[in-house]
Amino acid sequence: MLFMVGIEKPENKNSAWGIVVPVFEELGYGCVSAADSQAELLYRAKEAILTMAEEVIADGHMISALDRGFADYQADYPSFERWLAVEVPVEGLKGKQKRVNITLPEPLLARVDAYVGFHNEFKDRSDFLAKAADRFMQNS
Repeated sequence: MLFMVGIEKPENKNSAWGIVVPVFEELGYGCVSAADSQAELLYRAKEAILTMAEEVIADGHMISALDRGFADYQADYPSFERWLAVEVPVEGLKGKQKRVNITLPEPLLARVDAYVGFHNEFKDRSDFLAKAADRFMQNS
């Protein structure tokens, strides 16, 4: 799906590049991010779109409701001087579970199972591994 992404140039060398994806506001969400360098803009924009699309789906909205294609948001976002049309494959985000086969050392698997057994915030081993992977990627 095509998303229009606004880019705000940093005010000085100690500021970040601003990123906005206005189409999410139509469903009552805000989608903003920042990048430390110009080279990082596309990655951070796609990351923000995918993260917000997952939230939209989890809340029961159809992601196809956001399909606006090329749109001009310049008048509503004058501080965002540059605009990118970014293709992000959100159609595959259906919220369905997918079985994967992974290999873990037995001692690690035992530790994971023990941890999950004592922490009620995880439904099961798969839930723990999914949340751990997501947290790791958000923190990097």
